[in-house]
Amino acid sequence: MASIGRDSALLAALVTMLVMQPLLAYGGLATRILFDAMFAAVLLGVLFIIFGRGWERKLALVLVLPAFALYLAYLVLPDRMRVASALLFNAFMIAFMGLAIAVILRDIFRKRVIGGGDVLGAVSGYLLSGIAWGNLYVVLQLFVPGSFAVQPEIAWQLQERHLRHALFNFFSFATLTSLGYNDITPVTPFANTLTWLEVIFGQFYMAVVVAQLVGMRLAQAIQPGGPESK
Repeated sequence: MASIGRDSALLAALVTMLVMQPLLAYGGLATRILFDAMFAAVLLGVLFIIFGRGWERKLALVLVLPAFALYLAYLVLPDRMRVASALLFNAFMIAFMGLAIAVILRDIFRKRVIGGGDVLGAVSGYLLSGIAWGNLYVVLQLFVPGSFAVQPEIAWQLQERHLRHALFNFFSFATLTSLGYNDITPVTPFANTLTWLEVIFGQFYMAVVVAQLVGMRLAQAIQPGGPESK
């Protein structure tokens, strides 16, 4: 039950952060600071809930601590250095979240008995995947401006980092779930490649990971001696 409690808390924190991100990003300095605090809390949750082994947690710390430092440094750096800082921050975040997703998937495929916490953890991994891909799109847009064609009504959001992250998280989840609203369109070969890779990853994750876990959980529940048979 403790595992279910931790996984439930992490999933709830991720959903809350993603829901609140665009709302707080559109506000002023105070609301953006509030989002930054929420974002830091979610990263700490990922660090202490997902990374259970000593070496994994140490490696995660090596990735997340520089990201924190770069995130704060962005506030005081001159404009000419902010792009480099943002690129490095997103690179560390991609590595950190990629490691978290790899640990989640490894632990899932090693288990023979699936609990409710494993299903919740898999859903958290799916959300982390969308955020990680959003960071990839931010890196590409900063490194190669014009990689995405953005509708004029929302293009102004590219100028501020909170809004930029919210915008590309939106695009990432629309891509991950194969919705595609066409308000943001990849226009360079590398952007196209990243986009179709995310589509394939999203379909794989839902079909192979989450659906399999839910199916195994239901099968265990109806087996003799399972919780539903008592």
